[in-house]
Amino acid sequence: MAYAVSTGTRFAISSAYGAAIPVSAISNGNPAVITATGHALAQYAPFILKTGWEDLNDAVLRVGTAATNSITLEDEDTTDTVVFPPGSSAGSVVPITGWTELQQVTSISPSGGEQQYAEISPLSQKYGVKIPTTRSAMSWELEFGWDPTLNGYKEALKASRANKLVAIRMALPSGGSISYGYGYISVQETPVVASNAITTGRMTLSMLRPLKTYQGS
Repeated sequence: MAYAVSTGTRFAISSAYGAAIPVSAISNGNPAVITATGHALAQYAPFILKTGWEDLNDAVLRVGTAATNSITLEDEDTTDTVVFPPGSSAGSVVPITGWTELQQVTSISPSGGEQQYAEISPLSQKYGVKIPTTRSAMSWELEFGWDPTLNGYKEALKASRANKLVAIRMALPSGGSISYGYGYISVQETPVVASNAITTGRMTLSMLRPLKTYQGS
């Protein structure tokens, strides 16, 4: 059990990628093992996974351990063969090779991810029944001190105008957890101006997958 403080938290946006590496298969295991001939990825390297498994497609994941032609997926259990059907996992991994710091972030607000329900009213019962279905789409809103000359702002704005998918990394201080989100970023190009307050800007990452968090490194 531990408490985390936000002071010292750093944010970055993905700004460079390696060539896509073909994946011939992903095992049903805990941890899952990716077969990718000559991948050259190192332990803890982050990448974007493209796969026929819908629950892992377009996710930012991290290398657990690496061998010449395979890697394990850190903290990823694919033993459920209904969710992860054998024989349909082929695809590719896209290494994230460069990050640009998102500077002057003052707050980050999550939204979405709420459980959705199908509501049923059986004729024989007095009370309706709610059955869980999907979860709502998730997003991160980052507020930052407005300065359009910063490289992180420029990188985010470029991706926003191009409707480009990006990853955002949040690293807690002192070797704490590292979290990754992946999705479409939208930059509000007009700053928020108020009396007796700093001028701020906002950007929102609409995530394709739930936030993925790893401990350390």
